[in-house]
Amino acid sequence: MKVTFLDKEAVLNRYEDALVLLLTEVLNRIQFRYNQAQLEELDDETLDDDQQTEWQRYLRQSLEVVAKVMELLPTHAFSTLFPVLQDNLEVYLGLQQFVVTSGTGHRLNITAENDCRRLHCSLRDLSSLLQAVGRLAEYFIGDVFAARFNDALTVVERLVKVTLYGSQIKLYNIETAVPSVLKPDLIDVHAQSLAALQAYAHWLAQFYSEVHRQNPEQFISLVSTALEAITPLISSKVQEKLLLSACHLLVSLATTVRPVFLISIPAVQKVFNRITDTSAQRLPDKAQVLVCRALSNVLLLPWPNLPESEQQWAVRSTNHASLISALTREYRQLKSNVILPQRKVQLEDTKVIIHQTLSVLEDIVESISGESTKSRQICYQSLQESVQVSLALFPAFIHQSDVTDEMLSFFLTLFQGLRVQMGVPFTEQIIQTFLNMFTREQLAESILHEGSTGCRVVEKFLKILQVVVQEPGQVFKPFLPSVISLCMEQVYPIIAERSSPDVKAELFELLFRILHHNWRYFFKSSVLASVQRGVAEEQMENEAQFSAIMQAFGQSFLQPDIHLFKQNLFYLETLNTKQKLYHKKIFRTTMLFQFVNVLLQVLVHKSHDLLQEEIGIATYNMASVDFDGFYSAFLPEFLASCDGVDSNQKNVLARNFKMDKDLPSFTQNVHRLVNDLRYYRLCNDSLPPGTVKL
Repeated sequence: MKVTFLDKEAVLNRYEDALVLLLTEVLNRIQFRYNQAQLEELDDETLDDDQQTEWQRYLRQSLEVVAKVMELLPTHAFSTLFPVLQDNLEVYLGLQQFVVTSGTGHRLNITAENDCRRLHCSLRDLSSLLQAVGRLAEYFIGDVFAARFNDALTVVERLVKVTLYGSQIKLYNIETAVPSVLKPDLIDVHAQSLAALQAYAHWLAQFYSEVHRQNPEQFISLVSTALEAITPLISSKVQEKLLLSACHLLVSLATTVRPVFLISIPAVQKVFNRITDTSAQRLPDKAQVLVCRALSNVLLLPWPNLPESEQQWAVRSTNHASLISALTREYRQLKSNVILPQRKVQLEDTKVIIHQTLSVLEDIVESISGESTKSRQICYQSLQESVQVSLALFPAFIHQSDVTDEMLSFFLTLFQGLRVQMGVPFTEQIIQTFLNMFTREQLAESILHEGSTGCRVVEKFLKILQVVVQEPGQVFKPFLPSVISLCMEQVYPIIAERSSPDVKAELFELLFRILHHNWRYFFKSSVLASVQRGVAEEQMENEAQFSAIMQAFGQSFLQPDIHLFKQNLFYLETLNTKQKLYHKKIFRTTMLFQFVNVLLQVLVHKSHDLLQEEIGIATYNMASVDFDGFYSAFLPEFLASCDGVDSNQKNVLARNFKMDKDLPSFTQNVHRLVNDLRYYRLCNDSLPPGTVKL
């Protein structure tokens, strides 16, 4: 029998008609024009576990089918979808002729019930089709950019035209005959047109890199017009859904596209003036953060396609410093007032300033943390005074956990993104301030309210210390004794007998990082030891601290938290793989079989059955360090201490545990021992008292 394999093209040719038919049918099913009865039954209010309504889920799944057909048959898919979008756009763009001036503003002069219903359906369909066009953006970039350029340009030009039209005639503010239905529809179409244009940011970036040296007029026109559409929407008077769509598009143009001329466009200048004007009403928090990120990125991110000598860093640095200075004016003034006792109203006002400023600054730092050194240097220069103010304010708010939570979030982001730029002396000052402020009493006050802001404060403090102890070189090594002391003498005693899962997870991660990145703090490796591996023992230092950390790990295996158990077992195994933890003399002679005992007890009690495999492997890795000791001393002692089984049963268990030294056989023996032990106990418990002599 002859088997022939068809290539992809032959398969597509065979199924082409079926795929086009499928696409047409799916597009019809998401449009009210063809499928109103079914679509109106879908719930568009209740959110599911994925934060989606039933309607959003249906639409998303349908758009994935559209995207798949686009991937397989790009030309057919586009020529099927675009005319449908065009039809609905014509209706939307034609609304301008129905706008009339009324006493209170502008009104849409469509009042007949039937016309309103048809307009509602058309707007809903346009919103869905805009999402479909946005979903297809990825199929116009990369290797196919040139081949599909004209189709993509047609789409982007239409989207730019639609967004500008919506902003110019302000359909989102217009009076309608059915305001509860048509107004949300008009807002949604405008928001979706901005979101669809945002999806083409990577296409615009590729367009920019292709044309920036020859004739970029068409590109400049697209970006400038898009910004004209965005600017009127950056206002606290605009509905949040629409405002946020405009902000996200602005961020994408500033971050992904990054044209060199962006800063000089009047529309962008207008946004700069709006955001730094203290008399203007502040935008809602999310929008303020996004706009500030966009403006900061315009000045901080390197321009694509240009050499370092043409980046104009000096001018951009001055402008960025002015931007940050304007955004932090009120915050920096707090430094002189904070020492005075504050009345409740004053305190709340101060908290608002802190929250608003730090949320913006934290986002700015986070957005450039992976960028070039120059970008990060300029960012830190602009932020330096605000960072110093934050450190000065910190002690005054140590008992206000909501404020310390935000401050530590900011410092954590700084440590993760700009610690090189902060420099060693100032970093040391920050760490020392934190270590001084977090006394045993302060930690207890924070942790004892589980799930509270106080717990989050301690978690973030521990995360900051994780960053510090991982730092290579000797710079922060002097802090190690203080950090270990804080962990073992202050934090650990408070949480040892409490659940505190989040604080515990961060504490043990910190302890792991201390060991993993500072092994030589505990084990001094001599040249002789490295030459005669296994003959000379490494010199042990800070033994008491090492033993305390290991004991804490051991205790964590006796607690019911399976996530912590899994995390800590992984940490020990990693330390063994990287540093030969189980082979170290102190571990081998004083801790090894205690850990093996705990792991076997956990298997016997079935408390962490989901981790059977991991526990079996870890038990093997520990036992393999000293198989002779395991078989001759540990196993007999373990069985002797087992209650609920008689001496004859213990002998059978011992005989059945073969003295294998390979991993599969050993773990099989461990699981057989555990199962048999449980079986014997079950049998003995079911017999009348006195039947078995235990």
